[in-house]
Amino acid sequence: MDGPATHDEGSGPVAPRAAHAPASPADLAAHVETARARAEASTGDASVDEALRALEGLADAPLSRHVAAFDAVHGALQDRLAETQG
Repeated sequence: MDGPATHDEGSGPVAPRAAHAPASPADLAAHVETARARAEASTGDASVDEALRALEGLADAPLSRHVAAFDAVHGALQDRLAETQG
């Protein structure tokens, strides 16, 4: 493709992405409860199941601990994925 990129006629400028509003405590509790329900269901992979069980009880934990908990689970899941890819 040679030359500058073209702008489609009739399409307006792209609006900047709106910042997400902070979730309410009820929304966070619902999110954690959904994660808990998923964690209770077996994935068939013991490492993944163990990582997801780390989310149990998070709804009762102070909000300040949530980020660290999700970060730890994310790291564990990434490690397991890397193991499966060789």
